[in-house]
Amino acid sequence: MKKNIKISYVSLGCAKNQVDFEYLIGELSADGFISETNPAKCDAVIINTCGFIEPAVKEAVDNILQMDNIISKKAKLIVTGCMVERYKQEILKELPEIDFITGVGKLSEAADYLREIFHIEKSSSEIKRAVTNSPYYAYVKISEGCNNLCTFCVIPSIRGKLKSRTMEDIEKEVGKLVGDGVQEIVIISQDTTQYGLDIYGEEKLLPLMKNLTSKFENTLFRMLYLNPEGVREDVISFVAETKNVVKYFEVPVQHASDKILTKMGRASDRNTIDNVFNNIRRLCPDAFIRTTFIIGFPGETDDDFMEVYNFISTMKPDFAGFFPYYKEEGSIAYNFNDDVDKKIVSKRIAELQKLQKKNTSSRLKEYKKKEFICFVDKVNDDFEFILEGRAIFQAPDTDGKLYVTDGIADKGSGPYKCIVNKVAYPDIYVTFLENN
Repeated sequence: MKKNIKISYVSLGCAKNQVDFEYLIGELSADGFISETNPAKCDAVIINTCGFIEPAVKEAVDNILQMDNIISKKAKLIVTGCMVERYKQEILKELPEIDFITGVGKLSEAADYLREIFHIEKSSSEIKRAVTNSPYYAYVKISEGCNNLCTFCVIPSIRGKLKSRTMEDIEKEVGKLVGDGVQEIVIISQDTTQYGLDIYGEEKLLPLMKNLTSKFENTLFRMLYLNPEGVREDVISFVAETKNVVKYFEVPVQHASDKILTKMGRASDRNTIDNVFNNIRRLCPDAFIRTTFIIGFPGETDDDFMEVYNFISTMKPDFAGFFPYYKEEGSIAYNFNDDVDKKIVSKRIAELQKLQKKNTSSRLKEYKKKEFICFVDKVNDDFEFILEGRAIFQAPDTDGKLYVTDGIADKGSGPYKCIVNKVAYPDIYVTFLENN
């Protein structure tokens, strides 16, 4: 039996993919496999893929081909995740470089494969999830799959219908993470506000969050992926009134034209979306709002685009992402006509980004006079005297970065009190305040 089997891990795509991968890494670590950052020195490499949209699939294929050129001839190349679930037969046919594949919800099959070929016995000890990002925060997935029927989306066909975890199971995972020193729990799912609908017969996000925030009162909680129709006043009031919930709402609206929202199969119309934004500003005025839009959906006219532009101009989200529409095989919209020219889509996105830059920069500049807390992730790769991290109002890997230009990180990751001294959209430069 060969000892010290080294595995390189590559995780692509969203946080939900990352959580699945972290459990696989934890399982293999329990079995004695060793993580190796240099693929050329590994005995196997595992690439966990995303397959939601065309660019994600291309990124995954590029990574697979590049990795095959890096690793030794004896090393095993394993591919897991969404792309495998969506294109299993095509992958088997077109990518002979791969030694083993497994799809969504089956990542432990990769561990079974590695134990078999390297003659390793499965560990009898409890599997400990390996948090792969900075150790002060961790994602917790409260449900899997989605019951929505958005016409542009293939997630239900990849991950299935809504499957919520029990409150007890979620609480147990949070307890383990907090016990390991995690200071911020980031709640995620495909549609967070629908949590519990399948197993409890009604939405149970608020009871879940009230239980977690009271039992782990010294831990911060952030909720992501809140579709507009689920952001009711009671949810907003809970965020506003609960000390250890981050005042941050990620509300993906996808469009602002009722015509396009209907074609997208979205549950919320423009009036609902407007009310959500207005209610957040009224009930939780300090909150940061992040949203996303899909631009260039089939049939999107200049008038439809201007509705998005005017929405950004009047509602002034603090952060916003704009993504071109991709015609995805297997989605309802795949057979829609009236495609929008790609050059027009690019032009529209550029106009929206220019407008949003003003919104974000203006909000960030307010923090030249307001103190807030931040966390430190690492020393900057280019300048060892600059620390890199994020503000409490920045979600991980989403809303720009924070750079510390004046201060000493004598408390590890933090938190630290700070103030903005410069805004360089989308990033901020800060100074630590004394008496932290």
